[in-house]
This record gives sequence, structure tokens and C-alpha cells, in this order.
Amino acid sequence: MLFLWALVFALVLQEQDPLAAADPVTMAPGGLETGTWCNEHMLHERLDIIEEKVIKTVEHLESEVKSLLNIISETTVNIPTVPGTPLIDIFDDTS
Repeated sequence: MLFLWALVFALVLQEQDPLAAADPVTMAPGGLETGTWCNEHMLHERLDIIEEKVIKTVEHLESEVKSLLNIISETTVNIPTVPGTPLIDIFDDTS
């Protein structure tokens, strides 16, 4: 979960203008009273878009990891072993 928040934070920073953070006093045209709802609405829309991007990225990465694990499994099964050599399990967790 922490990874997802870090990814969302990175995507938000990537979407913003680097100089916008340096000037926090600048307000949207129309003043604070009329723009608050609109700003919140736009923020939620952007967060929804970022959430969709994160979900798609995570799904893509999960499929890539599964594919790589399948390739590794198939490769280790098909490796001819010399009689008398000990078998090594590459997925064995020693910790």
C-alpha cells in the first residue's frame, strides 16, 4: 500500500508545473469563494485519473512478473542436469 501512495505522489508531481510549487500565494481567477468547489472538483477528477493510471500500471506489472516467473519456471524445468549434481531450487527462500 505504501508503494501505491508513493507512486501516486510521483505521478502527481510529474503532472504539475515545477514552478507552481514555488509560488503558493497565487490563487485561481475568480477568488477563493467562487473557485473552491471547482478546484475541489478538478482535484478529485485528477485524482480519479491518477488512480486509474496506478491501477493499470499495477495490473501491467503484475502480468509482467507472472510472465517472467513462468519463463523462469519453464527454463529451470527444461535444464538438463548432469547425473550426480545436486539440484538447486532458485525459489528457495533462505531467510
